[in-house]
Amino acid sequence: MTSSLQEGAKNEVDTSSRARIRATVLATLGNVLEWYDFTVYGFLAVYIAANFFPGEDPIAALLSAFGVFAVGFIARPLGALVLGPLVDRKGRKSVMLLSMLMMAGGSLLVGIAPSYVTFGAFGAFVIIFGRLLQGFSAGGEFGSSAVFLVEWANPKRRGFFGSFHQVATYGGLLVGVVFVAALTAILGSEVMASWGWRIPFILGSALAIVVLILRRRVSETPVFSEIKEEEAEGGAPDAPTSTAKELGAVAGFFLTIGVVALWAVTSMVTINYMPTFTSNFAGIPAQEALWATCIGCLVAVVLIPLAGHLSDRFGRKPFIIGAAIGYIVLAYPMFWMIVEGRAFGFVVLAQVIFAVPTAAIAGTGSSTISELFATKRRGSLVSIGSAISVTVFGGFGALICTLLITTTGLPTSPAFYVIGVAVITLIAGIALPNLATRELRR
Repeated sequence: MTSSLQEGAKNEVDTSSRARIRATVLATLGNVLEWYDFTVYGFLAVYIAANFFPGEDPIAALLSAFGVFAVGFIARPLGALVLGPLVDRKGRKSVMLLSMLMMAGGSLLVGIAPSYVTFGAFGAFVIIFGRLLQGFSAGGEFGSSAVFLVEWANPKRRGFFGSFHQVATYGGLLVGVVFVAALTAILGSEVMASWGWRIPFILGSALAIVVLILRRRVSETPVFSEIKEEEAEGGAPDAPTSTAKELGAVAGFFLTIGVVALWAVTSMVTINYMPTFTSNFAGIPAQEALWATCIGCLVAVVLIPLAGHLSDRFGRKPFIIGAAIGYIVLAYPMFWMIVEGRAFGFVVLAQVIFAVPTAAIAGTGSSTISELFATKRRGSLVSIGSAISVTVFGGFGALICTLLITTTGLPTSPAFYVIGVAVITLIAGIALPNLATRELRR
């Protein structure tokens, strides 16, 4: 469908169920590939550390590898500051296409970077640049895709449709961990350490280009198209609604940071970091650690749409608050069980239990933060607020957890970090207004 703005005519925007489902499927498929490209690095950190940060101390090398992983998150706020305003000026779709192209380029750079043995420290610089490009891309992708899905949704089903933003994010994590686990089983650890680790990056880059071509066929969101048409015709902006008076942009911005804090930790620590943690500090073989994370991630992906659906009936607040309380109560017992149990079954059990509060916040997060802002500033504020929170709390999560372990000598110390972040989200959840049943502000 070509939008009325593009045609320069007053055609009615297609909001049929068929158009809505098509937009949701193609946007979700693109997000899966994009977040696979961004997060697969975490599952390959051990191999990257050996190839680019050689040394006698494997933990020091791992810290260096996770430091580069965090670099991708450092670039996210910059990407959000640059691309976020474009989401509101040029459109949600335009930024989604641009960010996906940059993500594919960054992934390719990581995959072809020459190792330390081949080209010295130059390879590490290539990887750093690739991660910076990926992080810049993610800064625009997160907000544009979240807003895109929520704005395309039926007003009474924003939670359900918005949840597919995180089905895609955790789906990308799931695709990454399954692919890395399967590839390790096929090639073996020695081949993976030599060159096999490059395959997930190169393949992901190629598939991202394919999905990018398909994504071009997705239409812009109806509400954005209508506003741009009104602006082109010289129409005056709508008067502020009662909701706008109740909640200012500044308050919404800080609430976004608070909600996304734990949300980021659930993906970056309890999923992405967990295979490395369990193999290094709980004595679980690397392949078993990957499969355990795969099971937990799969459970989360299944539960996320359910949480989004239920939030349309009962509101977003109970799920945000419930997820925070769940992690406050469960974090230490689960990490203790993993470390002391030192068995595949205990890791699987912990991951499955973690999946429940993870789905509660991930399934409602996209709709929650999108509903806090008016359409004309929604893209930029969601992008910037979420990028800051993901960078501070999620991006440095693996690095902080590893530092906590090496400093305290306690393998269970990452639990304290998770609990601290959960407290921040609990406060934000209590302060959230209930916007689930209201129309999106123009």
